Amino acid sequence: MTTPVASEKTGTTRLKGLMAFRESGILLALVVLVVVLSLYSEAFRSPLNLMTILKQISVVAIVAMGQTLVIISGYFDLSQGSVAGLAAIASAIAAARWGWPAPVCILFGVGIGAACGFFNGLCITRLRLHPVVVTLATSSIFMGINFVITEGTPVTGIPESFLWIGKGTVSIGPLVIPVPIVAMALTAILMHLMLTQYLFGRRIFIIGSNKEAARLAGVNVERVMLGIFTLSGFLAAFGGVIMVGRVGSGLPLIGSDLLLPVVAASVIGGTLLSGGVGSMAGTVIGAAVMGVLRNGLVVLRFNIFYQDIVLGFAVLVAVVIDQVRRGNLSFKSVFLGRR
Repeated sequence: MTTPVASEKTGTTRLKGLMAFRESGILLALVVLVVVLSLYSEAFRSPLNLMTILKQISVVAIVAMGQTLVIISGYFDLSQGSVAGLAAIASAIAAARWGWPAPVCILFGVGIGAACGFFNGLCITRLRLHPVVVTLATSSIFMGINFVITEGTPVTGIPESFLWIGKGTVSIGPLVIPVPIVAMALTAILMHLMLTQYLFGRRIFIIGSNKEAARLAGVNVERVMLGIFTLSGFLAAFGGVIMVGRVGSGLPLIGSDLLLPVVAASVIGGTLLSGGVGSMAGTVIGAAVMGVLRNGLVVLRFNIFYQDIVLGFAVLVAVVIDQVRRGNLSFKSVFLGRR
């Protein structure tokens, strides 16, 4: 008789093979995109510009890792942008108005984000409300709180010690790497290890594949879901705090435009919308694809408004690919109306 743990390990092994294939395809697409843009523009292939792209995608990638966890479990978190904004404003106020030390301000911000995620999880697991409805409602609540505490005006006067998290650098041997890139890399490594090496991560995959089967295998689905949404809020807040460091002030609408790029990074990175499949490496590569597209349009001097059009089409293409992979879409079904 197969034990639940053995079943989990077998499922995880199969998923690793599937995810490795997905990541190689996405990585190849990213390499081709970089090569093509490099051939068209000398400015694009400059080391400074490539470093700029990595800095630009760092926040999206970090927040998208939390979204990936939620999507793997079979749901969406629509409140991440507002959670990032609330954490950003809270940490900015603590630094600029209350004079707290920078590390305490950062912990304060990510703690608020984790609390917001925990609240979402409680509503979902205790009140039995659908995650999309809950996170849509709390997104409005958290954004409203932002406007109440800022009165619609930016939070300025943030000390340089706090801005280091967004503008500082770290020396690793001869390399000088911006802090946001280091934060993105470390977060990706930790989240990857959690998903692949720990029981909690394996249970996320199992829940996304079949919640009822997970319950029968002895998985406490409600507890895992609570942890997933708390992590989602934590990572959204971490991204928000880094945004404040990069921008240099706490804007009332900070984080409001994060949701679409975050979901795009997850889906383009190979995370199945139906749940059960996804990876942190794929999510980071997906964020890189979107960052390269945006930067390429700017370098090639396209109208800035084309960025949103390209992003929207990229998401649509990713969803179509997702449907093809799941066997829900084929050439016959599109052009001949046959299943």
